[in-house]
Amino acid sequence: MTKAQIREIMKDRREKLSLEERKKMNDLIQEQLFQTEIYRQSNQLLSYVSFQAEANTRTIISKARFDGKKVFVPRVEGKNMNFYQISNFEDLVPSKFGVPEPIPNPDLLFHLKELENSKVLILVPGLAFDTNGNRIGYGAGYYDRYLALDTKNNFIKIALAYEFQILESIVSEEYDIPVDYIITPKQMIQCH
Repeated sequence: MTKAQIREIMKDRREKLSLEERKKMNDLIQEQLFQTEIYRQSNQLLSYVSFQAEANTRTIISKARFDGKKVFVPRVEGKNMNFYQISNFEDLVPSKFGVPEPIPNPDLLFHLKELENSKVLILVPGLAFDTNGNRIGYGAGYYDRYLALDTKNNFIKIALAYEFQILESIVSEEYDIPVDYIITPKQMIQCH
């Protein structure tokens, strides 16, 4: 099966979940994340803003802010992506694809140099994953390019997924950057 075919199958399966099923699974994923030392010890969170049928990050973003963490969300700028700090969801506007993004403000930009002596939790989206941390994203490569900038491996990369999104194996390309952990409703997988 090609990556494009896997993308379509996974999108379809996610969209067929009832709101009740999705909420139940999202609650379990969030509960597991909040119990990790990684979450508790982080003071900064980089997170995508869930869109359509993606695993819900909105509750995570709200709780992280409540817990006193700085929260940064992505904005596509040309062929690259940058993260900007937000204080609430009203700071977001829809991109040309309808994805919620922050309004660019240089004062709120996340600077990679801030990673020097700290670990930063980043939630990485995707449509399918394997237990080695390989992922199939949406095909544009924004996250792989951004994660490649972290040459000192200071990001702790976590994917949130429903059980059916975990595949036996995903063929990775040399520029693909795997995640460190995958949290599903039933388990937390430590990758590689």
